[in-house]
Amino acid sequence: MVDSSLTHTFTVDFYSEASQRRYAGTFTTKKLSVRDMTQVGVRKVQLCGGLHFDPDRPGQGLDFATFQINGMIAHLEIALLEYPNWWNLDELTDLEILSKVYEEVIAFENNFPGRGKDSAAEGHQRSSAGSGASSEAGSNPDGNDPQVVAGEVSASLEP
Repeated sequence: MVDSSLTHTFTVDFYSEASQRRYAGTFTTKKLSVRDMTQVGVRKVQLCGGLHFDPDRPGQGLDFATFQINGMIAHLEIALLEYPNWWNLDELTDLEILSKVYEEVIAFENNFPGRGKDSAAEGHQRSSAGSGASSEAGSNPDGNDPQVVAGEVSASLEP
C-alpha cells in the first residue's frame, strides 16, 4: 500500500485531432521509490532492446524520439497505479495523450524536495541507459548543455 501523500490523482480530458478521439479518465500516480527508479531503468533498456541514443554516433543505436518514447512508457508503466480502461499502451496510437499523461506524472514528482523542473525526466534519462549514460548527457535536443550541478556550484566554477 502506497502512502496517500506520495500519490496524486488527476483527470485527463483531451480531444486529439490526430486520432479524432476524446481521451477522458482518471489516473493515479505515485512518487517513485528507489526500487521503482531502478525498475524504470531496466524496463527502458528492455524496450530499447539494449540500445541507446548517442548523438555522436548517428545511425548506430536508437533515434532520439524512440529513446524518449520508450522512457515515457517505462516511467508510466511503473508510476501509474490506476488508469482508465482505454489506457492500453499496446493499443494506444496517439503520442499526444502519452505525453500529456507523462507531463502530469513528472509535474507531480517535481513537487518533492530535490526535484527541480524536469529533473525527474533528466535523471531518468541519465540513469536508465546503462552504458550509454555518458553520451546522453549531451543529448539535449536544443543543443544546450544540461545543468549537471546546482546553480551555486556552477557559478563558483565559472571564471
